[in-house]
Amino acid sequence: MLALERYLTLYNRFAGAPGAGATAEASLEQVAEALFCTERNAKLVIRKLTEEGLIDWQAGRGRGNRSQITFREDREKLLLDLSRRYAEDGEYNKAFHLLQSYGEGTGANEKFMEWMSGSFGFRRQPGKEADVLRLPIFKTIMTLDPADFVYSLCSHMIQQIFDRLVLLDESTGQIKPAIAHYWEHNEDATVWTFHLRKGVLFHGGHELTAEDVVFTAERLRNGGKRNSWIMRSLEQVEAVSERIVRFRLVRPNWLFLKYASSNVMAILPAGLLGLSEEQFWKLPSGTGPFQIDEWKDGRLLLGANPHYYQSRAHLDQVEIVHVPQTEAIKAGMTSWQQLICDPTLRDVTAENGWIQIESRSLCTSLLSWNMKKAGPQRSETFRRIVNRLIDRHAMIRELSGYRDFPARGFFPELLGAHEPETDSLGPDEASRLLLEAGYDGTPMSLCSHPGHAEDVNWIADRCRRAGIPVEVRIEAPYTIHHVLDEIDLLFHALVFPEEDVSLIEGCEQEGSFLKELMSPELSIWTMESFDQALASEDPASRKAIYTAIEERLKGEAQVHFVLHMKFHTDYHPSLKGVRINSLGWIDFKDIFRT
Repeated sequence: MLALERYLTLYNRFAGAPGAGATAEASLEQVAEALFCTERNAKLVIRKLTEEGLIDWQAGRGRGNRSQITFREDREKLLLDLSRRYAEDGEYNKAFHLLQSYGEGTGANEKFMEWMSGSFGFRRQPGKEADVLRLPIFKTIMTLDPADFVYSLCSHMIQQIFDRLVLLDESTGQIKPAIAHYWEHNEDATVWTFHLRKGVLFHGGHELTAEDVVFTAERLRNGGKRNSWIMRSLEQVEAVSERIVRFRLVRPNWLFLKYASSNVMAILPAGLLGLSEEQFWKLPSGTGPFQIDEWKDGRLLLGANPHYYQSRAHLDQVEIVHVPQTEAIKAGMTSWQQLICDPTLRDVTAENGWIQIESRSLCTSLLSWNMKKAGPQRSETFRRIVNRLIDRHAMIRELSGYRDFPARGFFPELLGAHEPETDSLGPDEASRLLLEAGYDGTPMSLCSHPGHAEDVNWIADRCRRAGIPVEVRIEAPYTIHHVLDEIDLLFHALVFPEEDVSLIEGCEQEGSFLKELMSPELSIWTMESFDQALASEDPASRKAIYTAIEERLKGEAQVHFVLHMKFHTDYHPSLKGVRINSLGWIDFKDIFRT
């Protein structure tokens, strides 16, 4: 395949747009320059390409006479064939890199994406009687480390590979046994004891014990990880016996069972099986319903865990393919939600038998001001005017999609959620108020990742119409943290798979946008308020504290709540066991095809 890539490099450099049969002048020196090699190696490449019938090379005779190179293969066809071969071998990153490098001016990208779309969905692997689900994702899986993840995509994949001590039943809100079959606590919720199941095996085959739980908790507390917040009140964790583990806390935590059900506390093997952090996370081992068969080149391949203690998955394999978002948008690729069945059934209409379901949980979008940076946002009046410029109902009407209704807090309100806001501002009125407030026209930077590009551009337009110059910065999810000091306002979203714990995580997680951008004084007060909530056994008292946190955030206008969004999916009734989990994904374990 290397020879074909070199052919494409020379084609792009010398032939330009013409198809097969194009002839161009090229000196040996120019060929070496195009291939980033010596002239000696350039001769070897030319000989190889000539032998394979890809080019004709006619050496120039005499001083000053250039050689001629004739390209015998059509660039688009060759590029498409080579990209498909890479994809069929599971080397998706190479395929997309090839298309991005050589595809300009051809239809190869669009044809490749059309071919890719047809390869997604549910299918039975020929000759093996294996049920395989192949899905595209448009964001990168940043990490599979429970102690270090941020995004819901990573959390969902972690949930497939690892298990927790207990599970939260999303439909009832009740805690159910998982790795632990029984638990107990003392009177003030400072000591929690878990009794572990026998026969829970890691994917490598060895049995889980209390030492694995101790290692996981200690790693969270002492590892300086992004999610170390969850062990902030841990005083001691000990293996009482091989099957009993005890947590001692420095302060009461009546939500500790929910902590234990969080993907952050997914149980790892003690000592990471003797491997370094880098080695282990290349192919991590857990106790979950799926094990990693391969993770590289833009592909995560999950195989059913045949020894899973809560019954084997119906699917034999799940293949997750990373498709660059820019390519997916250009090609109009259907999202994974519409590709969970036979690709020939992708005409998603009720008339064709498709069924739509939505998640019980939701995602809330927010705007967080950078209170640690000088700029117009240091004025509370300015922040309030910008908030009033954002007419949530107009935003929903004009952008539609997954945007459901305006947000006035972290969680949906029971009453009045769909009523129009009465205090939104038009651009002329906002301009007048900004002038009265002394705003001098200082430009403002508004940042988000590509998934929120429509939202931030809509908000930026509203601000510009009121006389606020706005620079929109679209950053990849993994680079936003590197530019937080440079921006004035961030559009982001929180997913709430579980209300209490998810809210605490959103405010306390290391690197959390809420925590990083709010004033230090407000951040400290928020953490102290959460400690009060955890010490209360009464859910109503905890809710009152969360409301007080919301009200202070709104009162100081450091954070603006924008929209609530629900997760939806469509599926064909030939696929059974489909449901959207609290992270906005379908659970792979229970899916099967009739």
